[in-house]
Amino acid sequence: MHIFRMLFAAAAALIAIEGSASAQAMFTGSIGNVFGGDAPSTKRTWAVAIGGGGAHGIGSELEFSQTKNFFETPAGVAHGQIITLMPSIFVAVPIGKLRPYGIFGFGFIRQRTDSTAGGVFTDLSDDDIGYNVGGGLTVQFARHAGVRGDLRHFKVRKSDGISFQRLMVGLVLGG
Repeated sequence: MHIFRMLFAAAAALIAIEGSASAQAMFTGSIGNVFGGDAPSTKRTWAVAIGGGGAHGIGSELEFSQTKNFFETPAGVAHGQIITLMPSIFVAVPIGKLRPYGIFGFGFIRQRTDSTAGGVFTDLSDDDIGYNVGGGLTVQFARHAGVRGDLRHFKVRKSDGISFQRLMVGLVLGG
């Protein structure tokens, strides 16, 4: 239950940050790959995020992502998945139509293998909490549309927790 209180507090803080009159909402849909760290090989992944930022360059987003067939057996058979639900805070520097940004988030990194079946929120523990850190570049090609390139490192917070990198390209609407 402590995990839910911590995530609720993080969500409330993100909403408070977004409460300014100049905040602009955005939706991002992305595809890409996970690689490195504990990823046995490059795997396709996808993500959707909602959030926003203001003229001050500070914003937040809530992102859900899924990577299927993340794990491999010794024989090379792919199975299992990684699911993340990550509230994040970002700082962007608008330079005309370019917006480089840095981002940090703390939330769920859920590992599901064949032996750990069940729902996304079944039997949550401290082993499912982690962080992401990275950055990227958004290029606005219209007033409320752009493309985003994003590179992040993900790590489950326990010392022997899973880690991997993720490179994504996405369409940003709003903002």
